[in-house]
Amino acid sequence: MKDEIDDVQQSENSHLDAEVENAEIYTASQWRLMWWKFRKHRMAVWASMVILVLYVMAVFCEFIAPYTLEHRDVSYAYAPPQRLHFVSDDGLHLWPFVYGIKGERHPVMLRKFYLEDKTQRYPIRLFPRGEPYQFWGLFSINRHLFGVDKGGTLFLLGADSMGRDMLSRIIYGSRISLTIGLFGVGVSFILGLVIGVLSGYYGGWVISVRNRVYG
Repeated sequence: MKDEIDDVQQSENSHLDAEVENAEIYTASQWRLMWWKFRKHRMAVWASMVILVLYVMAVFCEFIAPYTLEHRDVSYAYAPPQRLHFVSDDGLHLWPFVYGIKGERHPVMLRKFYLEDKTQRYPIRLFPRGEPYQFWGLFSINRHLFGVDKGGTLFLLGADSMGRDMLSRIIYGSRISLTIGLFGVGVSFILGLVIGVLSGYYGGWVISVRNRVYG
């Protein structure tokens, strides 16, 4: 008997919750409805978080990049990506580090290749001092998000033909790429809004021109 009463109460509560939800849907604004639908789409939520992280990187690219855009060292031309290590001959380390790299010339092919120098270990530092840069072109700062001590290198994605850090150049390049994309979307939105308003207000020949232009 008690179980039947509990089932009836649960059924009534579910009906009440459904009625409350329906009432909220009927009275909610368009923005709220869009937010509810967006929140249920997990892929869209995760994609938005990724895009937000990318734009934060683009805005603070000077600070996030381990090297400045002008940094180059031809002695490390075509240096391979340096691996992060947690284990060395001394045992396990809780903080990642990289080994120093040294270039050698192949005796037959005369091609330069790089080897890890395990006698030199450089822990990854947070907020280290590095090359100064103009933050947003306003003031000079020499702090970076991460890096290594002076004398070490941190080429997580390798270096190009002029010894420039590829990761830093990608981070700097994201500012231009993402800005162009945002500008393009903004222009398309404004044009679509203006053309839609004119078509709805005037109709007739405006709609005909719009259909001929956009097919």
